[in-house]
Amino acid sequence: MTVRSHLANDVVEEVGVWLAGEFTGRLPAAEIDRVVKVTRLDLESSIAPEELGEMLHRLGRARLQRILQLPPVARVRIPTSR
Repeated sequence: MTVRSHLANDVVEEVGVWLAGEFTGRLPAAEIDRVVKVTRLDLESSIAPEELGEMLHRLGRARLQRILQLPPVARVRIPTSR
């Protein structure tokens, strides 16, 4: 593991804790975790590594807020296969 990936993992974990603190009770923990992980993948090659924490928090929070605005029926997720 490189120093960069280790630091990125720490940042992702920290952002996950912050967002879980904000959204726990309104969204399942698994959904919060999924959004954080997918958002990291979306950002990873698009931004400077030192900006990952801030951008992950902002984009992840916006995505979680958007999920909360969906009607309950639309929140049902169908697992994707890979």
